[in-house]
Amino acid sequence: MHAPTIVCVGLPVLDLVHRVDAIPTQPVKARAREFTISVGGMASGAACAISRLGGRAEFWGPVGDDSFGQTILEEFARAGVDSSRVTSLPGATSSHSVVLVDPAGERLLVNYRGSARDAATDILPRGRVAADAVLTDVRWPQGCAEVLERARAEGVPTVLDAEMGDSNALRDLVPRADHVIFSEHGFHEWAGTDARDGIDAARLHDVLARGAQLAAVTLGARGLVYAHAGATTELPAFAVASVETLGAGDVLHGAYALAIGEGQHVVEALRFASAAAALRCTRTGGRTALPNRAEVEAMLAA
Repeated sequence: MHAPTIVCVGLPVLDLVHRVDAIPTQPVKARAREFTISVGGMASGAACAISRLGGRAEFWGPVGDDSFGQTILEEFARAGVDSSRVTSLPGATSSHSVVLVDPAGERLLVNYRGSARDAATDILPRGRVAADAVLTDVRWPQGCAEVLERARAEGVPTVLDAEMGDSNALRDLVPRADHVIFSEHGFHEWAGTDARDGIDAARLHDVLARGAQLAAVTLGARGLVYAHAGATTELPAFAVASVETLGAGDVLHGAYALAIGEGQHVVEALRFASAAAALRCTRTGGRTALPNRAEVEAMLAA
């Protein structure tokens, strides 16, 4: 099979992951049982997943010229991600997160965005977007907006990881993408609705009316709901024994973008992505926890 090239655009993050017996609920000293470092962030985590699943992943975006930025580049190399178009900005600070993970796999994450996210779009490669699909997050909105526009004009399928945290970026980027996959909190932030009211299917179809082929909301262990071709459908999650949820959403988005780049139908791509995310939840670790193609296909076959 031809290995598709997926261009991932966003703000790379370095995850400093501490596994603890319990996530503190008050100011205390806690001891970690295990510590790992890995590339986090949405589009950057997706790029690592794409490479593990057999795709060719390129990352476009900024890091600082600090030690965190250097480690991000080293982790990209270990994951097989082409980081030659990542720009290290003099004097800028890289984004990083401190993550606490408990034995049930739930997490507490504290992120420092860093100043690299203010990078201008002139660091982007010029010329056509030579890719089978493009995936962006919302953490470097100016760069993501430009690449989404360029890719759509060139007929390259685009996928948006519509996570919460920047309502202005969500409102700007959602209409630019062909396939929009929200987190549950991201959807409510974009729609201006309350989580207690559930997912408003009409708002999902608003995304389709603006030109998208797919609008979906991930719901963790409850699966996802998606609007496509005039219908709203629920897709249950694969039943697995979850030990860690960190990065599962990044894997889902990366696997979906890879499947779209391969020419898979939207529904097939969602099942493929859901299986990959479920497998990620069954193991601990950063890059080493990412599922490979054979594992995903075996889960789908079963």
